[in-house]
Order: sequence, then C-alpha cells, then structure tokens
Amino acid sequence: MTRASLEDTRETMAIAGTIPVAKWLAKLKRRSDVGYRLCKRAREQRGARTLNLPERTYGHINSAFFDGMATTVTAAHHFIRRHLYTSMQDAQTPASKLRFVTPDKESSMNTLWKEKESEQICRRESLTEKAVEIEQTIVVKEHERKRHDFDPTMFYENRFWNQRPDGIVIIKNHQTLYILESKRSSDRNEDFLRVKEDEAN
Repeated sequence: MTRASLEDTRETMAIAGTIPVAKWLAKLKRRSDVGYRLCKRAREQRGARTLNLPERTYGHINSAFFDGMATTVTAAHHFIRRHLYTSMQDAQTPASKLRFVTPDKESSMNTLWKEKESEQICRRESLTEKAVEIEQTIVVKEHERKRHDFDPTMFYENRFWNQRPDGIVIIKNHQTLYILESKRSSDRNEDFLRVKEDEAN
C-alpha cells in the first residue's frame, strides 16, 4: 500500500467514524476500556483526578479536550483563528466599516471594555446588567458551584467579564459589536451544533 493510499484510507475511516480508536475497538469487542490512556497519564502528571476519562474517539483526539495534546491543539486553534481573521481583514473593501479588535490574541471581555471604542458602543454598566440576565439562564457547572453560592450576582458578572472570545468585530457606524467564537466539531451527527453550543456555555 502506498503512502497516499494509506492516507486516503485513514481519511475515509475518520469520516466514516470507523478509525480503530478505543471506542471503535470496543464496539468490535476487541477492547473493553474506552477511556483515553494518554489523558489519564496527562492528568496523573499534573495531580488531577482520573475518574470519568473521555472516550478515545477520533473527534476527541482532535479536540481541545484531549489532555494528552491540549497545548498543541490550542496553539493550532489560535493559529487558524489568527489566519482566518487576518484574511477577513485583508478582504475588506475601503468602504467597509468592520474593525477587528483582537486579531493577534484573545482578550477578556473585561480588557476589551477598557478600550474607549467599546465603551462608546455600550456602557459597561448596561452590558453588565443584560449579561447577568443571560448568564443566569446558563447552567452553573459543578466546579463553579462554591463561587456561585458565595455571591451569585458577583459570580455571574465575573463569569461574563472573564470570558475570552476568539475575536471581537466592531461596526462603529451601526453601533454594533460582534463576538466571534471558532468551533471545531464533526458535523456527521445532526446535533453537532447543539453539542458545540453546550460546550461554549
């Protein structure tokens, strides 16, 4: 088998969801444990708990949740994001009013609102009030519970202002600001959009 045909075979298997990862091997009764061993090792090295390991699937290996390669996956995500936003900026016409606020790096919402331009579009106090309303509709995760119970209002405010979106675009003449998030997910399953929205929240 040539290198090219081997790569084609791997790509076909990945698309079909039949690449021989632990979950697929378990389906064929060739393996009983579907937890990812590299994730277990990475957690052990940093002294974290190894219960409820993620299943070893092709999608997991290529996600930022893959503890064994988290740094590399995150770096790749940031590189692609920067390339995408730079390309979008370069493609603008002279008449375009879009301005990318964070093409080089992620910044927290708190940092972004220290810029005069963001404050001119929406006052911090008004945004905080609306953000808390929305944040209250988002489930509080177990590791956040203690902080939430101590001061719910402060928790919701901090959770919003500490977010680090992939990018921010301002259309000044419309007084509009768009928050950009890049998500990578397999679209083979019909509920992939819901899955990514749940992860983002």
